[in-house]
Amino acid sequence: MLSSVIINGMNTFSIIYLWATLTKKNNNMIKLVSSVLVASILVTVIEVLQLNFIIEYIAVILSIKIIYRLDLKQVILGFFLALVIVMSLELLLSLIVNKLGCENMYTAIIVESIILVIIVYSKIKVSNRSITVEIVDNIVLIYFILTCSVYAIIFKIVWDYDNEIILSNFFFVSLVFCILVIAQVLIYLYFVKEIREKEALKVTNEYNNVIDEIVQEIKQRQHDFVNYKNSIRGMVEVLNEKDLREAIRNYMKDEDIYDTKINELIYIDNVVIRSIVYRNMCKAKKHNITFKYEIGNNVLDHMLSYNELSNVLNNLLNNAFDEVIKEECHKKYIEIMIFNENKESHLVVKNQVVNTSDINLNEIFMRGYSTKNIDTRGYGLYNVQQIVNLHKGYIKINIECNEIIFDIYFNNSSG
Repeated sequence: MLSSVIINGMNTFSIIYLWATLTKKNNNMIKLVSSVLVASILVTVIEVLQLNFIIEYIAVILSIKIIYRLDLKQVILGFFLALVIVMSLELLLSLIVNKLGCENMYTAIIVESIILVIIVYSKIKVSNRSITVEIVDNIVLIYFILTCSVYAIIFKIVWDYDNEIILSNFFFVSLVFCILVIAQVLIYLYFVKEIREKEALKVTNEYNNVIDEIVQEIKQRQHDFVNYKNSIRGMVEVLNEKDLREAIRNYMKDEDIYDTKINELIYIDNVVIRSIVYRNMCKAKKHNITFKYEIGNNVLDHMLSYNELSNVLNNLLNNAFDEVIKEECHKKYIEIMIFNENKESHLVVKNQVVNTSDINLNEIFMRGYSTKNIDTRGYGLYNVQQIVNLHKGYIKINIECNEIIFDIYFNNSSG
């Protein structure tokens, strides 16, 4: 009984720890230890009651979901991926350890101990790389979950039915199982790469059209120079000398501000940022909103893909516009800054808010949270947080003087 508890605990810890590493959830030791303890106890009880092993898997999956409060599909994907990897390691290590002639119990403990060391050591190597379990497409996700679960379930069914079938062909079974697992992981990574490239191409094509709009507008502004001269000539004709200077100054000030904003866009290298700033600048002009931007180059390019950058920036700015467009908002002001400071890359968005008491900082990034009274809402900031967490970034929110400031930053020295 004690040996069974120890082996179950070690095996469950290996699976959950590997799952946490792959999904980058291993920074919370309390949740990790809690999920391991709960899952280990449930697995041991299920084995004592001699229930079906599928119930064990369900118990572990539900334990992870409840404790980590994650999407069920993401938990299932990570669990079965971790399960087949651990199974592969168990098969390979058992081939070696069995030659020592130890009893089955000691063999199992030795194998699980080695797996624990491998997984914990691998976490150190993997944590600084962009290896992660991603839900990129529902069809790909379902395919991968089904494939991994079928491999694991068939193996367990054969083992429970007659483990001699596996033991008598141990080398062959281990080799085939490992090849299948590696093949499925490579196929999944290929799908991820293809989908990412398609998304990047889609985003690039979308924003290239906006760049064309910017170029056309600059040409239009140059063409309008003739109109400016005619307007000034008209002022000279109808105004006296006292009023003329002030009228021309105000006229040139309004035009210069907008011209400067347009011209500064040319110096933003990132096509996505340039396009988003331009679109929001036009939107701000339409709604009479003060829109300021200060964009540094090569700040977030190495950190976020075009698609991720578009998602984060658009969601933050959409929320900002939703707030300042309100009639109750008297100071209509939005500012965006992207810069490097103290080895950190920052993306800052500020805007005025009507009522700070409407904002719940404890729930603002939860799925479904919104201050708007509509049925389908509340996924923008949740998606922002998922992307930031994926790249080990941080989000700091300050509310002061009826202004909310989102500061998203990444540590450039962490890699």
